[in-house]
Amino acid sequence: MPARIVTFARGYCYHVYNRGSEKRTIFQSHRDYTKFLARTKDNAKKYAIDVLAFCLMPNHFHFLLRQTSDAPLVLFMNALQLGHAKYFNTKYTRVGPLFQGRFKARLVESDEYLLQLSAYIHRNPVAGLIDSGNRGDSRNLIRRRLRNSPYSSYPEYIGLETNNISKPDTILAYFSKSNPKLTYASFVEQFEPDMEALTPILATTE
Repeated sequence: MPARIVTFARGYCYHVYNRGSEKRTIFQSHRDYTKFLARTKDNAKKYAIDVLAFCLMPNHFHFLLRQTSDAPLVLFMNALQLGHAKYFNTKYTRVGPLFQGRFKARLVESDEYLLQLSAYIHRNPVAGLIDSGNRGDSRNLIRRRLRNSPYSSYPEYIGLETNNISKPDTILAYFSKSNPKLTYASFVEQFEPDMEALTPILATTE
């Protein structure tokens, strides 16, 4: 297996993601999601990882992570994936790899990339949502879908719940708390991606 291009170091942020082998489902029930999130919380504390944002989908996941010690982020991710694979294979009586190889990671190299990436992660539940033809109706549907996403850090970002996993302050510091047009919710729910900034993401997640 070739060596990773990315190097993990204290204080840096990374976009980390993976999908099921052959794009298979890796979360088949509510309990599958909650077990994965509980394991995320426990291992983040064990390996000194800040989970800035996350979103779990049926066949893949996205994290925005910050390494806060000299222990490489790879220790956290290996423990997380191995633990979930063992749980999943035991529960569903299967054998073989659950994930499509080792996890993928990209260094976040700018504030613009950080913010664009957070919105991209949080908007996963509405990816590919068909436009109704009415801009207002489409935005309302997107807003409802995002705010009711049970396996995403977005509801915590906008104060609807507390998940005790994500740490949104780093990203929320860039946004207003009082001007409705400059809040994080406005940024995400009316998100129009900067394709140049997101090229590294889109090139590796298709």
